[in-house]
Amino acid sequence: MEVMKQLPLCVGIVCVTAIIITIIICKVSLETIFSLIIGLMIIAFVVANLIDL
Repeated sequence: MEVMKQLPLCVGIVCVTAIIITIIICKVSLETIFSLIIGLMIIAFVVANLIDL
């Protein structure tokens, strides 16, 4: 079960890396990025709660 506790952290790191790469490649506007980050944080929060259950 230790792997499950590390999973949200790994997913978070991967998401942040992907967002940074997207910003560099596409030069996306900050508003779009912030809405994406908020969406990802909500998803990550839900997933973390599901794992705890």
